[in-house]
Amino acid sequence: MFDKLSVVALAKNRMDWVAKRQEVLAENIANANTPKFVPSDLKSFDFKSVLNDSNPTVQVKVTSPMHVQPVMTDPQTVIKDRKDFESSADGNAVILEEQMAKVGEAKSAYDTAASLFQKQFKMLRTALGKGI
Repeated sequence: MFDKLSVVALAKNRMDWVAKRQEVLAENIANANTPKFVPSDLKSFDFKSVLNDSNPTVQVKVTSPMHVQPVMTDPQTVIKDRKDFESSADGNAVILEEQMAKVGEAKSAYDTAASLFQKQFKMLRTALGKGI
């Protein structure tokens, strides 16, 4: 029922993206000593692109096999982050300080989305007369 609200849906999508990013970053940190390991990250989450992608005003309809199929983008696309100049002698490209900074950013983004989620429900409770 509440997932129909756009702010709640955006906060949920953001929290899902951050959870997936935490998994990817944890895998990077766990493989910090694995030879030839290349760290990964998720494509950045952009609220504007999510708004444009999640609720298109015009639906594309394919009426002929000659038409081009619409391509839907996945907001949780994993990309390899390869920097040859920052690799160790064994070929491992994980920089722990960089990964820990990304984990901190992810935690901050999750906290922001959770706060937005809580504020939305607090506003709904107030509007319904249930108080704070």
